[in-house]
Amino acid sequence: MTLLHFECGGGAGCYELGSILTQIIYKLGENNFIKITNKLDAKSFITLESLISVGLEYGDNDIHGKMDYKKIETEFPKLLYLIKTNQ
Repeated sequence: MTLLHFECGGGAGCYELGSILTQIIYKLGENNFIKITNKLDAKSFITLESLISVGLEYGDNDIHGKMDYKKIETEFPKLLYLIKTNQ
C-alpha cells in the first residue's frame, strides 16, 4: 500500500495527507520526487494531484499556524507537468 491508496477519510483527513505529501516533496526536492513517482498509473497521478493541491492550499507547510493557500502550479511546476502528461 502506498500513501496514495491510504484511506484518509475525506475532508480534513485528506488535507492532512496532502500536507504530508507536500512536506515529503519539499524534503526530497521536486526532481527526486519526480524520479520516484514517474512510473505511476494514470489514476494514481489524478490522486496525487488532488492530494498535493489540497495539501498546499490548506496545509501549514511553513509551520506558522495558518493555511498557506499555495498552488501546485507555482510550488511544483515540473511535477504538475509530469502529472498532466500522464493522466
